[in-house]
Amino acid sequence: MLSYSLLKNHAGILLIGDYTSLTCLHEVVHDVNERSPIVKDKEGSFLGLAYDVRKAYERQREVIQPPKQFEEIGVRYGVQILWPVLLLQQRLLRQSLAFLSHTAKTPSITYALEAVIEDALREDFGAQAGHIIDLWQRLDPAQSEVFDMMNSRGGIFCSLTKAQRMAGFAQLLSSFDPMYERFYPTHAAQQTSHWVSNLASRPS
Repeated sequence: MLSYSLLKNHAGILLIGDYTSLTCLHEVVHDVNERSPIVKDKEGSFLGLAYDVRKAYERQREVIQPPKQFEEIGVRYGVQILWPVLLLQQRLLRQSLAFLSHTAKTPSITYALEAVIEDALREDFGAQAGHIIDLWQRLDPAQSEVFDMMNSRGGIFCSLTKAQRMAGFAQLLSSFDPMYERFYPTHAAQQTSHWVSNLASRPS
């Protein structure tokens, strides 16, 4: 099964799974990437999820040994993924289910990943988590420009301090809306952090 541990400074999660779960997720992402009509870039950021998962179960990322008192858990494998990247990848996977014929394996691993992300967001962002989860579930990566924003938004996210991520992650998620910059002056009046002002001025 899939699980997680939080990365430091509200950066994201270490996505953890046993060999079977991770190979299943890898296969599903590849299949969706090939067949989904809303995946426009077949070599893009969405396929990066399959790459990261494969590197994990090939023991090229984190290898997690079971506790000595619970050796029956078995060896698990993990890979670090930043919040903005993982949230967009999962939403594209989830939305693709509506457009594809599939076996039970596809929604089962998709919902397992969604459950892990939701639990991790609640642990990482506390009282803000409900709002962040709502914003995440409203992301529409079927619009190609949303993934085009990843480089600029991801760069900003990586440059933030722990406190800035806690204070501003919801606003960063809001900025993935293609209409965000049109409505930004309204939002800006409510913001005090310097990084949000920079976010509006950077190109996608």
